[in-house]
Amino acid sequence: MKKIYKVFACTVLVLALTGCKKQTSPSNGTESVISLTKENYQITVDDLYQTLKEKYATNYLIQEIDNLILNKEYETNDEAKEYVENQIKIYKMMYGNSDSELLAALQNAGYRDLEEFKNTIIISYKRKEAAKDYEKGQITENEINKYYENNIYGDIEISHILIKLDSNDSMTDEEKKEAEQKSADKIAKVYEKLNGGAKFSDVAKELSEDNATKNDGGKVGSFSKNEMTEKFNKEFEDAAMNLKVGEYTKKTVKTSYGYHIIYKDAEKEKPSLEDSKDLIIEKLVDEKIEEDSKAEYKAMIKLREDYGLTFNDDVIKAQYDNAVNNWLYGKES
Repeated sequence: MKKIYKVFACTVLVLALTGCKKQTSPSNGTESVISLTKENYQITVDDLYQTLKEKYATNYLIQEIDNLILNKEYETNDEAKEYVENQIKIYKMMYGNSDSELLAALQNAGYRDLEEFKNTIIISYKRKEAAKDYEKGQITENEINKYYENNIYGDIEISHILIKLDSNDSMTDEEKKEAEQKSADKIAKVYEKLNGGAKFSDVAKELSEDNATKNDGGKVGSFSKNEMTEKFNKEFEDAAMNLKVGEYTKKTVKTSYGYHIIYKDAEKEKPSLEDSKDLIIEKLVDEKIEEDSKAEYKAMIKLREDYGLTFNDDVIKAQYDNAVNNWLYGKES
């Protein structure tokens, strides 16, 4: 829309100046913007307005309104500025880190200069912030309570015994089979000792192949929920979370590191709902944004309503209503 508007605006300027040696401007709607001397033909200010209104008015007006609202609602803080600079770095990389090439590309896209492009990025950032605030307003107490029950845990301390993967892609099928059997034999020996009553830390010191933890009895450390998924994988985290304190997994969990037997050393008390609420809301907002592709549209529609947007032209109002249907439902009214 920005590109179309700017190209059209430049065309109008050229037309307005055609045939004039000095800068002139029509003073009322019935005066002509251009005329043909060899034909009885003219385009009046009113004609031009009607054409612009029917083709471009809604996009232009909504852009201007949204810019005003977003700049009122959200300050351009340090986080916003950092976001802009990071985006500019990415765009520069696309043009070989050349300022001149990036500027040329931006001007071809209809931007006057880099600052105007930065302002566009800032508005995009603020739209995302508006979407987050909108989704936050949709969160119910029931959703918060449900998330708390199902997803908030006290930090847990775990140990593990690792049996490394002995197979790799360069091996033949026969070699892989032999390596897997070798790992299975090692795992069986670990379980034989554990099931026989041996202390987990002693078995870890003797048989674990994780040199970073074996001498400390296999202690991996303390984790909150999701941290183990990031370090290992979700299967590892689920297995550890489902253990009771003093229990070990009855079957191994496979990760990129190898095969793990996990032991839960301790579990802290679950934090209170009040202490967890901000984190829960943040997580729920992220989930809603991920699931709702129209969050930004909904947020801006709501903000325009809050600011009392009204239309004094039925044609433009109809265009806006039609645009809202397109944004929300992908269909015309």
